[in-house]
Amino acid sequence: VADGFVSVQHFVPVVRGRSQDGAQGHDQYQQVLGHILVKLTKKFYFCPVLEDSQFFDTPLRTDITAGGDAPELIHSSAGGWCELWRVEKEGRFRVYKALRPAFRGQQRYETLLRKEFEIGYNLSHPNICETYGYRDIHGIGNAIEMEWVDGCSLQDLLGRGEIPKATSRRIVLQLCDALGYIHSKQVIHRDIKPSNILITHNGSNVKIIDFGLSDADAWAIHKSPAGTAAYAAPELLAGEAVDARADIWSLGIIVSLLMPSRRRIVRRCTAVERDGRYSDAAEVKAALQHHRAPRLVVTALICALALGTAVLSAYLHRGSPVEDEPVSSVTDAAAIDELFRQATELVGAE
Repeated sequence: VADGFVSVQHFVPVVRGRSQDGAQGHDQYQQVLGHILVKLTKKFYFCPVLEDSQFFDTPLRTDITAGGDAPELIHSSAGGWCELWRVEKEGRFRVYKALRPAFRGQQRYETLLRKEFEIGYNLSHPNICETYGYRDIHGIGNAIEMEWVDGCSLQDLLGRGEIPKATSRRIVLQLCDALGYIHSKQVIHRDIKPSNILITHNGSNVKIIDFGLSDADAWAIHKSPAGTAAYAAPELLAGEAVDARADIWSLGIIVSLLMPSRRRIVRRCTAVERDGRYSDAAEVKAALQHHRAPRLVVTALICALALGTAVLSAYLHRGSPVEDEPVSSVTDAAAIDELFRQATELVGAE
C-alpha cells in the first residue's frame, strides 16, 4: 500500500474471513478495511472481476451539467437511503441513483450502492431497466447511471382502476421472462412488488427496477434477509437461505392482483412450502399460456352437450300432448341453465 500497489487477492480473503455480514457487522476489521478500500478505490483503478463480483472500475468524476441541463430530483426515499435524479445527457435522458445526503460516505450504504450497480450492470434484458455505469457526480456523490423509463409504476397503474385483461396478461408474461433471465444469472431480486415494476407509456412494456436488496451467488456481503413483508416469501421473512422460488412467491402475489381468476396458479406460486411452488418463472409462464386452452375445450363441450340435450328433448317430445309442452320446456331450460352454470364455474375456477 505504501508503494502504491495492492493485490485484490490480499483483501478478499481477509474481508470474507474476518468481517460479519455487511448489513449487521460493524466490528473493527470491517470498519478499518472498509476505510482502506474506500480510499484505495478512490485512488486506483481496478478491472471488473465478474466471476468474483467483488471489485469494479472506480467511478469517473463527472460534472453533471456537462452536455446537458441541470439535474432534477425526481424521487427521494423517505424510508430508504437513496434518491433519484434525472438529467439530459447528450440528447437523452438518464437517471442517477445516489445516496441521500445523510448516508453518503457511510461504508455500509456505499457498498450497498456498489453491489446494486454490479448486479444491474451484468443484466441486459428488454424488461429490465438498463444500467450504464457508475459515476462520481459533483454535488451528488457516487451514483448509478441508469436508463430513463417513460412510464409509471404498476402500483400507480393498479391505483387507477381495472387494467384491461390483455394488458394484465402482457405484464405478467413479460415479468416471467425477466425473472427467468435474472435467475439464469444466479441473481435473486428479493423485492418484486408493484412499485418496483415500471410500465412504459408506449407499448405497456415491463421494466423491473431497484436491485438494491438483490443478492447474487458471487457476493459474500449484505446477505441479510431483505424485502417488503407483504410480498416476501415465508423463508425470506424467517431469515432462511433463499433461492429463485422466493421471487416466484412474489410473482404469485402480482398474478393475484392482475389476473385474479388464475387462482390455481396463484395458490401454487404462494405455497408455504417452497417445494410445492413452481420451480422457475418459465413454468409459471407455461401454466399461464396453456391453462386457457383446456378450459375453452371444456366450455365448448358443455355447450355442445346443452344444445344436444335441447335437440334430443325436442325430438322425444314432438308427439307429446300440447298441455305437456310447458312442463317439458321448463325442465329443459332448467337443465340447460345448470349446464351453463357449471361451465361458467369451470372457466372461472383456477
